[in-house]
Amino acid sequence: MVLVINIYTGPLTMLSNSKWYPFNLLLKFIGWCDLKLNRDNRSPLDRLIRGGITSITVLLLSGLLGYIITLLSQNIPLAWIFEVVLLLTLIDQSSIYKKILNISKSLKKNSLASARQGITDLTTETPDKMDSFSIARTAIEILATSLITRLLAPVFWYVLFGAIGIIIYHSITVVNIKIGRNTARYKDFGFITKHLNAALLFLPSLLTGQLIVIASLFVPRAAPIKSYKNMIKYTDKYHEFNLGLAISTFAGALDITLGGPKASSKKTKKEPWIGDGTAKATFSDIRRGLFLFATVCLINGLLIATIILIK
Repeated sequence: MVLVINIYTGPLTMLSNSKWYPFNLLLKFIGWCDLKLNRDNRSPLDRLIRGGITSITVLLLSGLLGYIITLLSQNIPLAWIFEVVLLLTLIDQSSIYKKILNISKSLKKNSLASARQGITDLTTETPDKMDSFSIARTAIEILATSLITRLLAPVFWYVLFGAIGIIIYHSITVVNIKIGRNTARYKDFGFITKHLNAALLFLPSLLTGQLIVIASLFVPRAAPIKSYKNMIKYTDKYHEFNLGLAISTFAGALDITLGGPKASSKKTKKEPWIGDGTAKATFSDIRRGLFLFATVCLINGLLIATIILIK
């Protein structure tokens, strides 16, 4: 039910501006830990340990919050509504879809300025350095990785551990975004968080790869065999294994090449090319990617329904 509602509503954001919103409190806590524990005069080992303590503290507090929500929903009438709201807040299978669809429409109209504007909030690349092919490739990559990070990973951990699992996943994701960066300041302090986040994404990413291959069987002009071959051949070439799995599988299914050099605001990152199809992706490839994305969502929904029926 939640997944169906989420298609139309997207993630609920009505509470996200409140200072008492749990993830806003979490951001303040991370900021405090960064300021107090991650000082430049500390040794790398000291910063690593303190960063690890920060991550473990967040994990324990998140688990406690999830446990309280689970306990309330099981013992108080109508308290399950709060758990439904939680799921609608933390699962997203439509907002990215809609944004990428708008980018596709802009490219179809040859409105490069509009397409660049649409991609601005979704990537760290510099939009004014992106041509139509680069925008299309980037849009498809975002679509592929969002399947893991925004949908299948939170659903996976919720199915296994309920509210505890999904809150821990999102909390560690938030911490990783803030301190898991590979910079001089966060290389040691965010080391534990970065690897903990990768561990939480590992199993969902494996599931995502399989679902993309299966979904490609139902997408016109998709290549399921090439999708699977790409998953084996290119996943470990991407800088992040979990996300590379989705990107390589998508690239194979659509018979295009993704990845490649990324022009950020400061420098150009030399990322490897993923896939051996054409790099000249167009709005048509984005549309096929959206079809593939929607099919994976449908299969995921059917899988969840089957699990519920078995239980």
